[in-house]
Amino acid sequence: MESINSKPTEPLLLSLFLKSRKVKEVERESRVQLDGVNIESYSGYITVDERLDKNLFFWFFPAAKIEPKDAPLVLYLNGGPGYSSLVGLFAEIGPFTVDKDLNIQMADFPWTDTFNVLFVDNPVFVGFSYAKPGHEPKDMNTISDDLYSFLMQFFKLYPKYEGCDFYIGGQSYAGKYVVSLASKIHSQLEGQDSEISFTLKGIYIFSGFLEPFQMLQSYPHLLLSLGMISQTRAQRLGEAITCGIHKHGMQDNQEEATKDILEAVFTQIQNITGFETLNCALYTKDYDWHFEKYLNKPEVQHAIHARASEFSMNSLGTIMHMAEDFGKGVSSELKSLLEHYKFFVNNVRKVSIIKALVCPQVLLVSGQMDILVSVPMIENFLHSLNWSGESQYLAADKVVWKAADREVAGYVTEVKNLTRVVVRNAGHRIAFDQPKWTLEMMTKFVNDQSFVH
Repeated sequence: MESINSKPTEPLLLSLFLKSRKVKEVERESRVQLDGVNIESYSGYITVDERLDKNLFFWFFPAAKIEPKDAPLVLYLNGGPGYSSLVGLFAEIGPFTVDKDLNIQMADFPWTDTFNVLFVDNPVFVGFSYAKPGHEPKDMNTISDDLYSFLMQFFKLYPKYEGCDFYIGGQSYAGKYVVSLASKIHSQLEGQDSEISFTLKGIYIFSGFLEPFQMLQSYPHLLLSLGMISQTRAQRLGEAITCGIHKHGMQDNQEEATKDILEAVFTQIQNITGFETLNCALYTKDYDWHFEKYLNKPEVQHAIHARASEFSMNSLGTIMHMAEDFGKGVSSELKSLLEHYKFFVNNVRKVSIIKALVCPQVLLVSGQMDILVSVPMIENFLHSLNWSGESQYLAADKVVWKAADREVAGYVTEVKNLTRVVVRNAGHRIAFDQPKWTLEMMTKFVNDQSFVH
């Protein structure tokens, strides 16, 4: 590892390489050199708004066990809003984690063996990403615009990945980011002068908080069915949620209204159930992770080209800045993606070709034991979409999915371009609870392999 001087670590701003036409130097300059880690990866910042100095931090891992150009490229985003996507790297799908002694330990089922995986701290002010003070994102349009700008530059900085099948995905509230970004990409592709050089093959969403206010109203019945609260308590909780949602729509102070809802729902549920976390019905305490301390080590921040700063895996202020947008859903955007049949003209490496985009594949995944975004919440959401495959979906039986080890891994419904999976014995963080099955599921998804046969 290269030596570290006493000066604070300066962020590696890779957009400058595009301006100076020095793209050939990007891989060398952004290569990560971590002590004890012999895995190829690249990291740095891409500037998505020069005026506001908005810079999104990323950490990219080319596929380790197959030729990267033949592997799909998967964008992974964490939600919150406010969680760093380095949670996904260190605790869910990445090649390594950190033990209590702050030593790197290799993961057993990393996606990075067979996928090119891109982690982005999103939005700005989350994780290592930053901007000028006072310019926190407040809505999904701003976030999707920033991510779109990021991707357009990323594929120019690392052009050999343009030909890879590209998938956008994430977990929990990031489901809104995923759908909004995919919708933005499709709207851009419809233009005759689109400069998009990559092919969006599909989206995947784990535990998606896609229509927050609609989903919040499912909590009383869910907790009642789990035997955690009484009928009377369920009724009171339902009234508190309805009142909070109504106030949110009426109040001028959206931050206060959002605080009221969070208090009415999550704090109250924790108090009455005794659960410290609502991630999983199988355990009451939160996960015990150590990577936050690791990422605050100066030598680590230096190695990953991050700006010297105090790293937090959850930027609590983000949810308040997005208070007005918090309850807004993405039903119409997802419905459009489920029914999108378009031909579009695309320009790849200055050669105009016609590409057929036949319905981007959509994977919606729930953890069977998730309390935070439960299976019924997602089912009710799907039933409210009024999409062309709804009657077919309602009529379809869930099929038992047996994994390669012949264990029952979950239950699957496949209708048109939608694959709906419920993973057995998994909570809100599906990839953390069932890493082996989650990797097998994603492998099937990107290879267009049916779960049914």
